[in-house]
Amino acid sequence: MSENEKATVEGTVEEVIFSNPENGYAVCLVACGDEPVTIVGTLPFLGEGEYIRAAGTWQQHPSFGRQLKVETYEKTLPKDEESIFRYLSSGAVKGVGPVTATRIIEKFGADALDVIEHHPDWLCDIKGVTKKRAEEISECFRSQFGMREVLIFCREFFGAALSVKIYRRYGAGAVDLIRANPYRLCDDVPGVGFDKADRVAMSVGFAPDCDERLEAGVKYVLQQCAFQNGHCYFPARPLAEEAARVLGCTAGAAGEAIRRLVDAGKLTAPEYGEEEAVSLPEYYNAERLITERLAALSQAEPLVRLEGVEEETAYLEEKYGFEYDEQQKRAIRLAVSGGVTVVTGGPGTGKTTVIKAITDIFLKLKISFALTAPTGRAAKRMSETCGQEAKTVHRLLETTFNDRGEQRFARDRENPLPYRAVIVDEMSMVDSLLFASLLDALKPETYLILIGDADQLPPVGAGNVLADMIESGRFGVARLEKIFRQAQESLIITNAHRINAGELPVLDVKDNDFFFLRTSAAAQTRELLVSLCRDRLPKSYGVSPEDDIQIISPTRKGELGTFELNRHLQQALNPPDGKKREKKYGAVVFREGDKIMQTRNNYDVEWHKDGTQGSGVFNGDMGRILKIAPGGERMTLSFDGRIAEYDAALLEDVEHAYAVTVHKSQGSEYPMVLIPVFACPYPLMTRNLLYTAVTRAKDMVILAGSTDCIRTMVRNDRKALRYTHLRHMLAR
Repeated sequence: MSENEKATVEGTVEEVIFSNPENGYAVCLVACGDEPVTIVGTLPFLGEGEYIRAAGTWQQHPSFGRQLKVETYEKTLPKDEESIFRYLSSGAVKGVGPVTATRIIEKFGADALDVIEHHPDWLCDIKGVTKKRAEEISECFRSQFGMREVLIFCREFFGAALSVKIYRRYGAGAVDLIRANPYRLCDDVPGVGFDKADRVAMSVGFAPDCDERLEAGVKYVLQQCAFQNGHCYFPARPLAEEAARVLGCTAGAAGEAIRRLVDAGKLTAPEYGEEEAVSLPEYYNAERLITERLAALSQAEPLVRLEGVEEETAYLEEKYGFEYDEQQKRAIRLAVSGGVTVVTGGPGTGKTTVIKAITDIFLKLKISFALTAPTGRAAKRMSETCGQEAKTVHRLLETTFNDRGEQRFARDRENPLPYRAVIVDEMSMVDSLLFASLLDALKPETYLILIGDADQLPPVGAGNVLADMIESGRFGVARLEKIFRQAQESLIITNAHRINAGELPVLDVKDNDFFFLRTSAAAQTRELLVSLCRDRLPKSYGVSPEDDIQIISPTRKGELGTFELNRHLQQALNPPDGKKREKKYGAVVFREGDKIMQTRNNYDVEWHKDGTQGSGVFNGDMGRILKIAPGGERMTLSFDGRIAEYDAALLEDVEHAYAVTVHKSQGSEYPMVLIPVFACPYPLMTRNLLYTAVTRAKDMVILAGSTDCIRTMVRNDRKALRYTHLRHMLAR
């Protein structure tokens, strides 16, 4: 049999060599013919002893030899007595071992499986089989083949991993439940969105204007408002209009669906003035919890008297040989005095110095505290500057998952964090749902200290917590505005503050750390960026294109968006090579040596580093593809030295990272940052987007594009409107 030849094999699974229960990928040995055959692929819930028919393509593995790469498979009932015995005696059916299997076949022969399924009471004639045991044997057997029906139905609409989730959620009755209302999948199974459920619904005969579809569509539009625009609610009238556009119905029909959902308690609709604010309950509840918990935390009694804070500050000045300025001293006093404190300021204003001072005082006074940040990179930087361990918020709250695969935190009000103070850095990135979870895990007497730059982009998730808190005027806010002498020498910091103030950055200084290279067309800009990464900067400064240089683009789409830039940069920095294996995934080709980024938190991925083991790879983590296994079904990735094994299904959460969006760069810092400045949709040509991109650089910034685009961005101080309950609740 030649490689890539199509084939079908049928037989009993002798051994499951490897199985990933999360996505169904497995390697199995199947007994068929004179010698067993190795099959690989997505084979969910396949157990030893089960009888299957699998179709696929032969491939030659360099280490494991000939394998059938399975494209489709189904569990079938073994037909002859020998195959039935192998199946029953394997342990695949709970309650049946080799002795019982022999007795069943001796009595019923080739009809044994039909008896088990349809006449379990007949099994009571077998020695040692009670009525209860017979029912258990039959139930186990039927459940296995009920699963077969579910997987066959689901594979028309969903991938293997989602099909596995659906079966786990609903069990053998999944098909009937889905046919009755496919839109329930949106609420019950993470990963099934409206579009997929809608496809199922149309195929099983649901009308486009049915109540189930309209109501699911309204919730979908609200989810998109949260995911794409950061809204925690949306006004009722424009929501009805947008839902009508998406669903192809009238605004009146959409409005009636909204009213039904509100009346049923599936949506909330508080009124703010004349505005009815329609919201998914999780966002309303999260921001109500934030409001209540912040009010309680604000009442915490001071641990240190004002005189004591001043004494400790003077001690630190003497210890480190410098003086804090008045703004920094005020920030330290507020933070150590208890309650809720916000410290905000731009680059070079001493936020890190303030954090270090606060932690030094807490250490000296033996006040327990935790350092945390929303991303792994931000937490790592916090650890390095403070000399104390910092964790991501998710790690601090001890993420777990329930049986449905939904994220939960072990730390909550029933099991609160043990610290007297919690310091959160990069607070501008923290969305409402995550902040609510953090506050829910704090004791009422906890000090909460929030550090961030309020002029950066708001979080990717829904909400605008830091800005809403500052605007409310209800909390102690320390603003750091003075740029210190060492920072003044950096044109990056000087220009960042000029941009933030609405002034054009200095673009004509050649001997510093901030450069502007004028281009007139997108193709010219792209070629310049490729040349800088591949040739000019590595030769001039001895830097690594992958490790030291980061391109940050305002958008994913277009000639200078991250999709196109990554395609060209991969070709330039890691071109095809006969010695490097590749894996095609959709329209993307991953190659050994590629620079990649994780795009979604995955707490289950196991990794090892320098003899230690751990789990969890997080949104924004950068890495490299070290190795791709033959056939492309397995990959070895390195995330900052943490070595992890990925199968093909996990590539859904991985993308190339030679170029990243400004939002994806938040919380990170890179030695050299290259920013294409070009005409793109006006909502993206904003001051705070350019400011955020520039402040990601540690040693050098290069803008490439036109001065007109830079001028447009600097003048456009429009900040995207975010509808949040918190803004209204804090104003009461």
